[in-house]
Amino acid sequence: MQKKAIHKIPFLALLILTQISCDNPENQPPLKVAQKENLKNNMLANISTESLGNFKWLNEPKSFQIENGTLKVVAEKETDFFNNPEDKKKTSTAPVLFKEINGDFVAKVLVRPDFTSLWNAVALMVHIDNDNWIKFAFENSDATGKSIVSVVTKNVSDDANGAILNDQDQIWLKIVRRDDIYSMLWSKNGEDFKMARLTTMAKVDSVKIGIEFQSPVGESATHQIDYFEIEKTTVKDLRKGQ
Repeated sequence: MQKKAIHKIPFLALLILTQISCDNPENQPPLKVAQKENLKNNMLANISTESLGNFKWLNEPKSFQIENGTLKVVAEKETDFFNNPEDKKKTSTAPVLFKEINGDFVAKVLVRPDFTSLWNAVALMVHIDNDNWIKFAFENSDATGKSIVSVVTKNVSDDANGAILNDQDQIWLKIVRRDDIYSMLWSKNGEDFKMARLTTMAKVDSVKIGIEFQSPVGESATHQIDYFEIEKTTVKDLRKGQ
């Protein structure tokens, strides 16, 4: 019996160490993320802090920087977009970098939010007016931590938690418009997208499509965007986004 125990202990220790190693995100191979240099349509590469080109700010932030195709934005405290169904309070204070787009499109962004406080998020946003908009976010949810969260507002906002992604620091978000239908998709690598939500909005020719930066309850947060693309195209398969 003593001899068998001597052989079992090293095996058990090896098994435990192997399990710990597999569970530790630092020991995992890097994610397959589409490299920025291979993505030719990064619109952030064509603008700067001093010159936004065709982009505009809704609620311009006090501090932002655009350099080498990367955007960093400081979202001040109490910045958010939410028309609360409980107390009817309407908040529309978060900065949004946007373009006006007519007709169908595909918008794609690589976001790296500052998750230091609850509900901190970066979102792709479709904005018609302050009572009609979509916010598709990578957010620090009170219920699930780092998660895909969608908010569709038609006078009053809903609030829907999706995929839980606590092992991720950055994520790809995509919104597709076809007529008055919008699909929201996310991806870890910028290539394989999964649909999170499908909805309709009011029939309008033009919408603001952009990136929203929020810090609703904590102090200011510095969020980062590494890629942003808007393509004028009509997608056949809204559920696949292509």
